[in-house]
Amino acid sequence: MIDTHPTLLVVEDDAQLSEMLATILGFEGYVVISVRSGQAAVQSAMQTPPDLIILDLNLPDISGFQVITSLRTDPKTMHVPVIILSARADMQDKVLAFNQYVNDYLTKPFHSSELLARVRAHMYHAHTPTLSPLTALPGGVMIEYAITKRLAADAEWAFLYLDLDHFKALNDAYGFLRGNEMIQLLTRVIIEEVQQVGNPSDFVGHIGGEDFVVLTTPDRAEPLCQAIIEQFRQESRQFYRADDIARGMFFAKGRDDIPRYFPLVTISIAVLLSSSIDPTVTIDDLSHRAAQVKARSKAVSGNSYVIDGQPPVYIAFDDADS
Repeated sequence: MIDTHPTLLVVEDDAQLSEMLATILGFEGYVVISVRSGQAAVQSAMQTPPDLIILDLNLPDISGFQVITSLRTDPKTMHVPVIILSARADMQDKVLAFNQYVNDYLTKPFHSSELLARVRAHMYHAHTPTLSPLTALPGGVMIEYAITKRLAADAEWAFLYLDLDHFKALNDAYGFLRGNEMIQLLTRVIIEEVQQVGNPSDFVGHIGGEDFVVLTTPDRAEPLCQAIIEQFRQESRQFYRADDIARGMFFAKGRDDIPRYFPLVTISIAVLLSSSIDPTVTIDDLSHRAAQVKARSKAVSGNSYVIDGQPPVYIAFDDADS
């Protein structure tokens, strides 16, 4: 059973059935909002997006298909799971519904146990941590779970915390779409280098923004840092104007809102080794420690990585390569 109390929006014009659904779902611990029309459903969902919608196709004002169109074309509600509960059992209706990206289709009359099972399944998937929409990498709780497994295991491991330098300035100078493209490039570079240099069991996660995590083995930590930095340095040149590449800097406003030249975006990496990590450490403590090590790496101008307890390693390149 889900720990929280998710909100379900029931869209059903039959008052008796609507009340029955509210009772069935309420006994399961769900908070149920019932509406009787399509317009009311759209208004309610837009005002406060529910965790799941149970929708009839036959409504007194607009059809259930029109409701789905409104929900799927609005960023606030496009992600909300929708279960169709309808007397319309025609295959054409089902195909049309799934082509509009509904999540499930159940016909009337129905068994309450089946409805509840389907609701539970969709709520489980809706509450299971999803992949980042920008990078398609695990994030949030999935990263925490991966770290927890490493902490509980006997094998040695390494924690790599990657961050881009001057990324905010790049967004200001070139626009956030260019920034997104650079994040996607870094994603590809990390994945490719982990596949080539790392281990099959290595984990790659996207914390958010320009922050990434790689969990690998200690012997692969430095080779990965070096390979990722080099490959990103080469491929990221495509995102700059020729004059910026020539001078090795671009003009943008800083965090203090003062315009000035910034170096091209580089990578800073913090490395923690399990040999220096107390097995009883909390993820919060580990995160704080990684942030401190990353700060040391970012204090070094240019591409660099820092292994906790060791001096920073600056990755320098010949002038002909810069």
